[in-house]
Amino acid sequence: MKKGLYGCYAPTYDMVEQASMRALLDIGRGLGIVTDVNRSRLTVRLSSGSEILCRSLDDPEHARGPNLSGAWLDEASLMPREAFEIVIASLRQGGQQGWLSATFTPKGRSHWTYEVFGQGRGDTALYTARTRDNPFLPSEFYDTVRAQYPGHLAAQELEGEFIDIEGGLAKREWFQIVDAAPANARRVRYWDFAATLPVAGRDPDWTVGTLLAESDGIWYVLDVVRVQAGPGSVEALVRQTAALDGPDVPISMEQEPGAAGKLFTAAMIKALASYAARAEPASGDKATRAMPWLAQAEAGNVKLVRGPWCAAWLDEITAFPGGSHDDQVDSMSGAYAALVQSSSLTESELLEAVRAWR
Repeated sequence: MKKGLYGCYAPTYDMVEQASMRALLDIGRGLGIVTDVNRSRLTVRLSSGSEILCRSLDDPEHARGPNLSGAWLDEASLMPREAFEIVIASLRQGGQQGWLSATFTPKGRSHWTYEVFGQGRGDTALYTARTRDNPFLPSEFYDTVRAQYPGHLAAQELEGEFIDIEGGLAKREWFQIVDAAPANARRVRYWDFAATLPVAGRDPDWTVGTLLAESDGIWYVLDVVRVQAGPGSVEALVRQTAALDGPDVPISMEQEPGAAGKLFTAAMIKALASYAARAEPASGDKATRAMPWLAQAEAGNVKLVRGPWCAAWLDEITAFPGGSHDDQVDSMSGAYAALVQSSSLTESELLEAVRAWR
């Protein structure tokens, strides 16, 4: 790398500090070319005399100002196109045209990264790296992760391909309609809350409670209730549903962030004092949380027990992530995670957990 000023950019400050800059330092120190690191200013100096500025592009305007000899966009598909346009216009140090490198996971052919890098435009080159080709990953890593992704998404996430996802991530034919689930199936009811009343011109989120069961590796969606209502009506619905499900069905719910969310969840737990109810914060984005059970669905392992809720459920699931609502998706993801977590407990641990819930 010739002497000059360079930019290292990531979508957020956390990604700059915890991923991009860390990778940059690992490589630079391995080559013995890092001479100074200023973590407060997020700069790195090299033995060639070059300086690298590490910056977040959560606001693309942060890229304005310096004239650069080169730039690296890390996780470029998570950045808006405006960020790319601002950075590429800054590649002009010393009156010379600089270079730009972008690393990213493809996000489909409608994404700006495909238009810029994926169509063989002049002065661009595209290199595809598959997950299985990474020599630094454990031998079982690919197969473990592949089992969590539907096939078309695996092509994108693991094979590095630009694909068109027509409609949503799931297909209707994945879900067989059955008349009943096995009597001995493990069950859980998971609530995704949205205590908001509908008003003219607005279609707010739904409160959704999904009753999910599992038996011999087959997952059964037994029942889904949902409502657009205020907190009082939501609490009444949750208590009524718990009484219908019975005391043997554990109840799980998302711990909403913020003080108001915590107060609401605490009130719901108190209202369900006679049941095994608990709340946990959700982690990861909606699509990531849905991937494990969507992979099961693609394999034919998710079945719907016939009911009046099935049509609306399929409409939403097969439109995700492009649909107007994703509350039933979130509720299903929470229910699946709750059952998976409970299956990893020993019998004594499970009994202790139930006593703790009570």
